[in-house]
Amino acid sequence: MREQLKQVLKNSVYRAIGETAKSIGAVNGDERSLRVLMYHKVNDVPNNRMSMPVGLFDEQMAQLKELGYVVVDLDAVLDHYTHGARLAAGAVLITFDDGYRDNLLNAAPVLHKHGYSAVQFVPIAYVGDRQPLPHEEHLAANGVLNPTVDWGEIAELERLGMRIESHGISHRPLADLELDEAAREITISKLRLEDKLGRPVRAFSYVKGSEAHYKQVHLSLVRQAGYDVAFTAVSGANSPASDPLQLRRYNVEPYSSRTFELVLAGACDLIAVKDTVTGTRARRVFNAALGTSSK
Repeated sequence: MREQLKQVLKNSVYRAIGETAKSIGAVNGDERSLRVLMYHKVNDVPNNRMSMPVGLFDEQMAQLKELGYVVVDLDAVLDHYTHGARLAAGAVLITFDDGYRDNLLNAAPVLHKHGYSAVQFVPIAYVGDRQPLPHEEHLAANGVLNPTVDWGEIAELERLGMRIESHGISHRPLADLELDEAAREITISKLRLEDKLGRPVRAFSYVKGSEAHYKQVHLSLVRQAGYDVAFTAVSGANSPASDPLQLRRYNVEPYSSRTFELVLAGACDLIAVKDTVTGTRARRVFNAALGTSSK
């Protein structure tokens, strides 16, 4: 019930901001070359926070095409930010964080149906591990289990067009770690994935990913490790001039079709204030008040 109340409140805020921005013309799409969507779980398990119902995920994928957006693969994004190649107008990259098995069971068939590729960012300590991710421990204690992929399932995801990239090792925000630990998370995860996949790993996703969860020094570590792009969880779209190591993403939730349309159009970009250091603290207070806090 608390999670449902939280979702209703968030949807109302997004819709209000989006409709207001749209009505006063405060949406500038001229420099928006890339929108990146961030999902986590795709399943119909009740009381399972951060989950996208399978049917609604299918509807959102269909809506992308209906609204004229073009889903691109990671190679196109890499070429855009490393070689200056143009992206298709209305380019969208679909990403998933945390390496949940339901991405293979539920999301991959929907993506295949629509002819879309995607990226899954995995924390390698949880590949093939039965322990819940840190933010899943409360759910697991209440019988809601969200297993992560193993190496065989990673190979199957890649075969189906979902490219695997790095989300570190232990699913801990870099800002919470000593510098040597952060360097290990960034570098070892890349090397291990490259050994398993037999190809370069070129993209990194910051755990949690708001401005409070990584620091400027971590950008240097990501660059030195050999990544070409890295993705935050700061809300918004990207331009050709965006820092390729701080690409923004829209955290997609169970929105109404109209709210999803407004988010894609950039009408809700003001909500990015929640991803600042101050905004992150405010969210923690809000979640504590609702009893929906997670690690």
